[in-house]
Amino acid sequence: MNEALMEARTSAVLDAEGALVDADMGAYYTWLNLTRLTGADQGSFLVWFEGRTQALLISPKTARGVESQNKVDLNQLIDLAR
Repeated sequence: MNEALMEARTSAVLDAEGALVDADMGAYYTWLNLTRLTGADQGSFLVWFEGRTQALLISPKTARGVESQNKVDLNQLIDLAR
């Protein structure tokens, strides 16, 4: 991250895979912080990896620890999160 923000004297090399890992960890820490709020047990958390076929939905309406292989679109995930 420091290299991306600092002006490099050489040409910058983009690290898309590393950026995805950073975003994944950022989403995880956001979820951890949200669990500390009052009423967190009634909240939902949705993470979707743009351009990929993966998403994570944590919601009181969904079963814990279950991985679905069913195809759904983003609107269906949002409806599940409500």
